[in-house]
Order: sequence, then C-alpha cells, then structure tokens
Amino acid sequence: MNIVDITIHFHDDLLPVQRELLEKEVRVFDSVTLARFSSKINHGMFVIYDSESITAGKILNRVRQWDKNATIF
Repeated sequence: MNIVDITIHFHDDLLPVQRELLEKEVRVFDSVTLARFSSKINHGMFVIYDSESITAGKILNRVRQWDKNATIF
C-alpha cells in the first residue's frame, strides 16, 4: 500500500450540493480514503488514495466529468 495525496483545482464554480456529490463520486473508488473540498484553498479538493490501486489520472478523469478543465496541482 502506498498512500499519497493530491489536490485537484476546479475552474468552474460549483454549488455546495455539487461539491458534496463530487466528493461522493470520487470516494466510489475503493482505494480513495478521503475526498474533500478544502475550506482554505478556493476551488481545491484534497484526495488521499492508494497509488498502487489507482492512478491520479483515473481520479482526474472522473472529476473532469464535472469540470473538463480541472487540474492536479
């Protein structure tokens, strides 16, 4: 197991209900242990996951269903 974290930046303004749904959408992956929007980084969601089971790219692809311009930073 190799636990890592990423922050995903969103370009679109998401409503609070959309943020909640997106967090749930990312947590669908078994290897994701946390997906939560930051209260300190505007438009940023922290994701903690097992990089031996899933890639950051796969998570980002799921997120891009909500914001096609989302990026990892």
